[in-house]
Amino acid sequence: MVEPTVELDQSQALATIHIPPAWNTEVVYTFNQEYKQGIAELFYPDGSDVDVLDDDNHNYFVNDEDREDSGKSEHAPSQEECTLRLAFRYGRKRSISDQLQVLEITGEDSITFTILAKDGSGFTGTLDESSSDMYAKIHLVNTEPPPKGPVDVEEPATESERAASEKATEILDDFANEMGIDPDSLGPGPPYDPPSELKTLPVGIIGAGCAGLYTAMILDTLGINYETIEGSGRHGGRILTHHFTKLDLPYQYFECGAMRFPNIFLMRRTFDLAQKKLGMGNDKFIKITMHCDNAIKHFNGIGVKQGIYSQTDENGSESADTFKIGITAKNKDGYIPEKYLHEGTTKLYKETLEPLRDYFVNLSFQDAFLKLMQHDNHSVRSYMQVAKGYPDSVIRWIEDMEWRTGGFDSSLTESVIASLSFDDPRSSNPDWFCFDGGTSKLIDGMLDKVENKPKYYKRVTAIKELPEYDNQAIQIEVDTSEDPRGSSPNSISGIYSNIISTLPLSVLRMVNLDDIYLSIGQKNALRGLQYQPSVKIGIQFKRPWWEDMGIVGGQSYTDRPPRSIVYPSYGPIPGKTTQRSNVLIAAYNGLLDSQRLAVYMKGHDTPQDRILLKLIMKDLAVVHNKPIDDLWEEYVDHYAWDWTSDTFSQGAFAWFGPGQFKEVYPHLTMPAGRKQRLFFAGDAVSTCHGWVVGAFNSAWRCVHDMLVAHPELNPNLAEDIIAKFMYEWGDSEEWDDKKGARHVYLGRELFKRQQEL
Repeated sequence: MVEPTVELDQSQALATIHIPPAWNTEVVYTFNQEYKQGIAELFYPDGSDVDVLDDDNHNYFVNDEDREDSGKSEHAPSQEECTLRLAFRYGRKRSISDQLQVLEITGEDSITFTILAKDGSGFTGTLDESSSDMYAKIHLVNTEPPPKGPVDVEEPATESERAASEKATEILDDFANEMGIDPDSLGPGPPYDPPSELKTLPVGIIGAGCAGLYTAMILDTLGINYETIEGSGRHGGRILTHHFTKLDLPYQYFECGAMRFPNIFLMRRTFDLAQKKLGMGNDKFIKITMHCDNAIKHFNGIGVKQGIYSQTDENGSESADTFKIGITAKNKDGYIPEKYLHEGTTKLYKETLEPLRDYFVNLSFQDAFLKLMQHDNHSVRSYMQVAKGYPDSVIRWIEDMEWRTGGFDSSLTESVIASLSFDDPRSSNPDWFCFDGGTSKLIDGMLDKVENKPKYYKRVTAIKELPEYDNQAIQIEVDTSEDPRGSSPNSISGIYSNIISTLPLSVLRMVNLDDIYLSIGQKNALRGLQYQPSVKIGIQFKRPWWEDMGIVGGQSYTDRPPRSIVYPSYGPIPGKTTQRSNVLIAAYNGLLDSQRLAVYMKGHDTPQDRILLKLIMKDLAVVHNKPIDDLWEEYVDHYAWDWTSDTFSQGAFAWFGPGQFKEVYPHLTMPAGRKQRLFFAGDAVSTCHGWVVGAFNSAWRCVHDMLVAHPELNPNLAEDIIAKFMYEWGDSEEWDDKKGARHVYLGRELFKRQQEL
């Protein structure tokens, strides 16, 4: 796509904007001084015989004429290339402005150039909209944009994209061998034959989040009856889009949960669901700007633009003391040795993970994963100490700059595998997308699609097998006391043929499971699995004031309590607004950082919440070098969300500790119960922790394993239900069909062994 460009001629204070065909042009003129200022505008088709030096051809915009249109002009799209020429003048003699500067903000199908002018030489500060004497904001929108949206990714581009997909089956075979059972010897046992009164029981789905609704969609296509039980009053789980209502403008929302999706092979089930199952067109996706050079790094009280920092961070000798933390003769408070300081945290962190990530490039997956698992007992921190020899101070420095406080105490294996989604070592940078209108559009589409809608305000309190039916049915008990309708008894129960639980395992741990068989490994996994805390604080402003600084999309990073500030990428709307969303994620962090803020999250507009807002607004002002009063003048509303304190999540997402992948995954991917009638789903029971696709993949596995364990569920015995399932829902990115079946059979064998003790 050919995009507009701008050229500045400082000697004549001229700005020339070259505009390709089909781009709408809107120019807004602003004058900050009382003395006479003017901007001459000339818009003409390229190749025309317009005399660009003839003053009669120009349209003048000045600050001392009483004209309603003195501050704005608009030019309709042309079928040919055009040029916009602006001349900046001041005083009665129309003297040439001394200094011009351009800020550029690039959107998906739009570009905004802000030409800043300053009169009087010798100005050495930062030129922006407030410090300039006058400026022109040229907003250009492509009215014939190319097709948008994620493209189909049919096959993994590289061996490393296959890594997370294939590692599950490798672990399962290793697990079987460790149990002393040859995985190739496993096969189906005798089929279950429930009595007639149980044959019509529905499958019970606990939870109406991503995994629960995806399970329901699968069962709909297979003709299997089901019922979905949801403890809260909403669907979506850890997809939660908060909409502000005080301003009648587009894009007044932010994501408390899942918010961005890379278009890579590992995520194809998410895009397949949205595009093919739910019929979302390309116009329902918005391309995300993941990085902005004008965003900020602010550490140790010092702020710098990321574009400038990334340049100095690469060149060694100059990098170094951007944030004044090096051990030098002058800096008695420094704590980073000079030899590490000159490397920079990005390089040091990359040098830690890159050799491990390269296993998946240079070796077969089996060999690569076996090599990686040699380090599975390590946290990131311990591996840096042992393998790299980094001092503790350097490790803390890398963690501060590259991750979250305390994050390096988590699994090294988890970090290596997770990094493949963000930065595949052999693929080019993928596009990232969000959903137009919020991620809730995805979950709303799923709800519309399912035939049996969830039953809300039914908090599960117990799951039990029924010995009187030879354990061929499962009963669940629910508490309805939180139902605001108050029309149901507080405790009710239901009987199901099988249960697929999509509850976060932290929540399932609070459910009474005394009367259903769980292996010792499953009990330990439920108790020991780690979930990361995470918070987000969204603030609605009157306008996106950060765009004045040339910031659109990307994130700013700081050592102050917010830790990460996320700028919106959605908007503008051609013909409606020239700006993007004015809702900012003012704080996005996890682990220890989130716990420090979460203690103030006691409900909107509580005394503690007002303390939190003042703290965050102060930090926004410091990081962006803005007067705090200016930000309060722009403030409209805010909303804070803590996933750990939410009783229906009790954490944001699973993030295994050292060694937990070997210990947790094989046990929780097996069915529980004496007759294998309880299945565990959710992103924690997948190889894609923290991703929506992990929830979908886990639902696929649960239905697959349930059909393997219970072929009696097939409503049409003349039809191969496994083949139908595979045809409708494709292969798994994480599971091999045959190995998945063997894992079910292995569960039966281990249960038999346990009964012999």
